[in-house]
Parts: sequence; C-alpha cells; structure tokens
Amino acid sequence: MDSNQPPHQPDGFQQNPGPHSPHAQFVPPAALKHSGPGIASFVMGLVSLLGYIISAAAAGAIMAPYLEEGMLDGPNSNAVLGLGVVGLLMIALVFINVVGTILGIVGTAIRNRKKIFAIIGLIVNAVIVLSIGLFFIYFMASAAV
Repeated sequence: MDSNQPPHQPDGFQQNPGPHSPHAQFVPPAALKHSGPGIASFVMGLVSLLGYIISAAAAGAIMAPYLEEGMLDGPNSNAVLGLGVVGLLMIALVFINVVGTILGIVGTAIRNRKKIFAIIGLIVNAVIVLSIGLFFIYFMASAAV
C-alpha cells in the first residue's frame, strides 16, 4: 500500500479521515485581505494631517505681513478672504476626520480581514477629532471667563 493514500477498510471502501487523523489533508489558511474601510480611514487620516499642515502654513503666510511691529493697518479684504478659505478648509478637514473615524470603526468590525490599517486610521482620526474638540471646549471656556 502506498504511504500517500489513506488506509482502506477490508471491504474495499475508503474510510473518511477525521480532521485530527494523520491522513487528513493540510489546508493552508486563506490569505486575509485588508479591510477596505480601514484603508480609506488610514488614507483620510494622512490626507487630513497634510491638509492641516498646509492650512496652518497658508494662514501664517497670509497673516505674516500684518504681524510686523509698528504696522497699524489691519488685514485687507484679500487677506480676510484667504483666512476665510483656510477656515472652510479646516472645517472640511474636521468633517473628513469624523468620516475617517467612522470608517475606522467599521473597518475594525469587519470579520476575516486584516485590521492594521483600520486601527491606525481609527487612532489617527480619533486623536485629531478629540484634540480639536478639546481645543474648542478650552477656548470657548476661556472666552466665557
């Protein structure tokens, strides 16, 4: 009898090897794919971080000429318009972070998928949303005093 073939019963029928039998065939585990919402959450977190850096640099560049000592003029209408655009960009970035947080939660809840991007995206987006929320609460409380 060939050693690669499962043992036969005396009546000629093959016995069905159980999962713990030495003759059971090894089935390799299926390769898990990455979570789609998790990847989207991760990308949204990175894009928003880049957007915050760009908007802070733009706001600094717009206001730099008006921060010089001895300057009595306030910002002109173009500077105010530029700061308004930067403010709208910041609001859009916060919205992106909220959506990224939701996608990170969904990505971690999906079964049979790799979750590394979902976890990283969830952490990045949630930290940004929480820190902006805490800054907002702090500045509103300090303005009320």
